[in-house]
Amino acid sequence: MPTDDRLVVVARYHSAGEAQLAQAQLEDAGIPAMLANADQSGLAPLFARTKGGVQVKVSADRADAARDVLGLRD
Repeated sequence: MPTDDRLVVVARYHSAGEAQLAQAQLEDAGIPAMLANADQSGLAPLFARTKGGVQVKVSADRADAARDVLGLRD
């Protein structure tokens, strides 16, 4: 069965620190994760808040497991 290597957003946070904590949780659970927009989150109040906040991304085939680790599933 082929894997889905697309990156999908599993969570959004207002600060890079919150997103980094989520990333660490995922990586501790064996789920590789990356952050998007983390560098831009510290520019406020110079600029408007980064649209979409700091995004935590994982491969699409690990998204459900990542949401479980972060406690984001219904």
